[in-house]
Amino acid sequence: MKPTLFREYDVRGRVPEYFPDARDELSDENMRLLGRGFGTLAHQRGLEHVVICHDLRHYSPRLHACFSEGLVAAGIAVTDIGCGLSPTLYFAQIHLDSAAGVMITASHNPQGWSGLKMSLDYVRTLLRPDIERLRDICASGDFASGNGRIERVDLREAYLADMVGRVQIERPLKIVLDPGNGTAALFCEEAFRRAGVDVVPLFCEPDADFPNHFPNPSELSARQAIRAKVLETGADLGFSFDGDGDRLGVQDHRGQDVNADRVLMMLARPVLERHPGASVVFDVKCTQALAEDVTAHGGVPVMWKTGHSYIKSRMAELDAPIAGERSGHIFIRDGFHGYDDGLFAGLRLAEYVARAGRPLADLLEEAPRYVTSPEIHIDCADEVKYDVMDDVVADFKAEYGDRVNDINGARVTFDDGWGLVRPSSNLPELVLVFEGRTPEAMQRIKELFRARLRRYEGIGATWHNE
Repeated sequence: MKPTLFREYDVRGRVPEYFPDARDELSDENMRLLGRGFGTLAHQRGLEHVVICHDLRHYSPRLHACFSEGLVAAGIAVTDIGCGLSPTLYFAQIHLDSAAGVMITASHNPQGWSGLKMSLDYVRTLLRPDIERLRDICASGDFASGNGRIERVDLREAYLADMVGRVQIERPLKIVLDPGNGTAALFCEEAFRRAGVDVVPLFCEPDADFPNHFPNPSELSARQAIRAKVLETGADLGFSFDGDGDRLGVQDHRGQDVNADRVLMMLARPVLERHPGASVVFDVKCTQALAEDVTAHGGVPVMWKTGHSYIKSRMAELDAPIAGERSGHIFIRDGFHGYDDGLFAGLRLAEYVARAGRPLADLLEEAPRYVTSPEIHIDCADEVKYDVMDDVVADFKAEYGDRVNDINGARVTFDDGWGLVRPSSNLPELVLVFEGRTPEAMQRIKELFRARLRRYEGIGATWHNE
């Protein structure tokens, strides 16, 4: 197997039918081996049962079947909940009391990719030590053996009922929903209608060819249609979801993008009223305004590494009631299960806006604000990106010293803003974000980074999503 399959907190790679040179990545045989490897890892933790789920991409059911074969060969009792969201899997683990679970999904990765989100401790997904252990088991071929079995269970109704039963939207809201024809299309309309929302559906027909746009709220191009639909229909809000439904994108009533770190800012306020002095965990890509607002409302802001596994782990360590990432992952333990569910985060935001009796845009006007760039991506091969980042971090630290936060890449703070470059955990690229007190400050910091990164071989010249 290609070593780069095994990433910081999951397995990601390409499927051979889309990429003929990917036979050493997520082939059918490698999926069987990964299933046996994960089953062996589960046995080593004293676990005999695994819940498994897959997204709606064309090739996902086949990869799902191959992985399940591997689990059964390792002697695992498998509960197959079929096609669903990553949050559906996390719910199933809790509902069925199964510590081990696997989601087969490409998430927001391009067509032809897939991967495994894996857990041996309910909703806390694997981190690097266990990913490396899985890699070693697969390389050695030292697998557990047995006669497992597969049971198929439909948890759609239980998942929807649990989620909707935890919110109360006090006044009617009109909300545009755009799952981009992805897996969330199987759930989102019904969830929001049950909660009393006047739903305007947009691209809510499941279609694994994604004929309208790719389901990734972080991409500016993916937000154009929902922006127009919000304005056309006079909606209060617009919500978009990624390919496996664990991330949320938000439009206000004016059609303007609302970054997820500012959504977290709003959702944290009522949580801090109920949990004074609690920690709010967020990733290194988030706006400085979030930390300021959390402090102003009596909370403790905690910056941490980007990645859903890292955030969930840190959240549990600090007993934090809420956490989030700039990419759209929002984790809620206050009145919920603590995992990242884009649909539930949207319902909680609708609940908050309805209770406030004012548009989201007005509520945000009263919060601290900086000028922030979108997430920008630069091509950088998986085989070299971490070495390149080591050099970049050392270079920045030599010049800026303790102004460089190197918890996850290099976040360099200036008197009037900050810039970040970090290696993507999921794709062969680097991710950049810039923020300033003024547009001029943000642009100056951005150009400083652009000039600096030109020095390094292996980094692409094109900056995507600027």
